[in-house]
Amino acid sequence: MGDIVEFWRSLGWYANKKLSVFGAYFETGKSLVVTVLKARRGTYQKPFLHVGMVLLATVAVVSTPIIVNQYPTSASSGQVAGAVSPSAVLNAATDISEVNTETVESLKPRRDVVNYEVRGGDTLSSIAKQFSNEKLGIVIDVDSIANLNNFSLSKVLKPGDVIKIPPVKGIIVKVSSGETIYSLAKKYGLPSPQPIIDWPYNTFANDETFALAAGQTLVIPGGKPPEEAPVAPRVIATTPPVGGGGTGQFRWPTNGIITQYFSWYHPGDDIANAVGTSVVAADSGRVISVAYDNHDYGYHVIINHGNGYSTLYGHLSRIDVSEGQNVGRGQQIGLMGSTGRSTGSHLHFEVRQGANRINPLSVLK
Repeated sequence: MGDIVEFWRSLGWYANKKLSVFGAYFETGKSLVVTVLKARRGTYQKPFLHVGMVLLATVAVVSTPIIVNQYPTSASSGQVAGAVSPSAVLNAATDISEVNTETVESLKPRRDVVNYEVRGGDTLSSIAKQFSNEKLGIVIDVDSIANLNNFSLSKVLKPGDVIKIPPVKGIIVKVSSGETIYSLAKKYGLPSPQPIIDWPYNTFANDETFALAAGQTLVIPGGKPPEEAPVAPRVIATTPPVGGGGTGQFRWPTNGIITQYFSWYHPGDDIANAVGTSVVAADSGRVISVAYDNHDYGYHVIINHGNGYSTLYGHLSRIDVSEGQNVGRGQQIGLMGSTGRSTGSHLHFEVRQGANRINPLSVLK
């Protein structure tokens, strides 16, 4: 009897040890997958999901005949009435006789330069408009096209000419030895290198320091001789009565210079100023999140305004509110900083309407 008890005790200890080792490996693997999926603002999430769906579909196709052979139906025909055989599904899926093969030009965000053959009646302006999509925040301008193709704005385009179209308004360069995101930002008229690291398809030799490799291609969104940068209206922090519901009137959350505008890959406005500049609530509401994210917003606050809108304040150096707290319009919620995925002191400000991020300039007063 004692041997049986000892056997079960030893078996339990062995199973517990193996489960602990398995759990440790599982957590390590899970952390690695999460890190990869969050890298570069989630650039790898779509490929990961696509590969996963392909693998699932492959397993389904391979396993279906095996299951059918292992569990044949009792019907004399070998099929349940109304059922469709795997071969019929395959034939239907591969029948392309009625598929519409007409090419449709995609206006989805692009990562690469594309070639375009000029047609009769085309101008630089009409081509730029054709490749832009305001709803997605995709803007292509004539200066960017002319710069990429190394010709002047006065060039006369002829039908049959092939020109290159950039994926975004800005400059595309080959990095020379010794160049950095900081030197390139200064060279091409950006107030900070933040737009360079925010472009989701730019890669870096080191994702922590944003180091560049000589010879690599780099997209510099907005890169060109800059006009005088617009200045956000001066904001003074106030202490109004605290309330849980928004007024629907959004004010500027801080003082500073707008260094990057809303776009499909940058869902907010960046307002730059010194570390420690006051950041206030754009409208009254309830704080629903106070968190830190090293891969993106750093220290950030999200406020629900109770009227379908919420706002996010990112890269803070200090947070002065807590989750669940009611705040008033204009009440200080923290100080500007450069935490998270940031190259300099600024506030990343987002306005969300339901699940959608909208252009803050459309609601700021």
